[in-house]
Amino acid sequence: MMSSAAGRRPAFAPARALALCALALALAGCVDTLAESKSAPPARQTIAAREGVSPRGAAVALVSVDGAPEEATQRFVTALKAESAAREIAFADAGKARYHVRGYLAAYPGADGVTISYVWDVFDAGKRRAQRMSDELTVKAGRSADPWAGLDETAYASLAGKSADDLAAFLSNTPEAIAAARSGAAPGAAPSAAAALSPGPKPAAALSYAPDE
Repeated sequence: MMSSAAGRRPAFAPARALALCALALALAGCVDTLAESKSAPPARQTIAAREGVSPRGAAVALVSVDGAPEEATQRFVTALKAESAAREIAFADAGKARYHVRGYLAAYPGADGVTISYVWDVFDAGKRRAQRMSDELTVKAGRSADPWAGLDETAYASLAGKSADDLAAFLSNTPEAIAAARSGAAPGAAPSAAAALSPGPKPAAALSYAPDE
């Protein structure tokens, strides 16, 4: 006799579906001019780092991080600051940065912990999307109705490290970083103020991006 559990979905399946829907809605609401914003992000989109090129040659601004509760976002940003510094990513104010980054996070409970999906959209100075990077990882977490509440500092460090790896890889392939590496010019120092890595309210014009070509 076939077990009645064979066709039963895991209890966390609806949570995963809701999280992915929330992520797709965040993409649609925050980047409403992008062609792909109507569909859920693919499981993985990354780029390989260019050997011998430091990402510091291309300054970047963190415009926003959406999808997570405020406290979780702040803990993530704190971890991202440390992980980015270790990878020579130079953050700057939006007005001085060559690239602008927007992040989207979603978390849902699973059988082995909490799975976090993320998407990073990188825009150039012309406000056109230059790269989308997305992935997910599963981390150990305490049991909680809110998946974010069960994450500890190790989990945030893992998420930030993975995100920083992707961002550093993209920046190492930019014309600015490649030119700096070839010329041997010392890249500009990143601002030491935490505000350079703290997303906050922006004027409406700063959040308007042109569609992909």
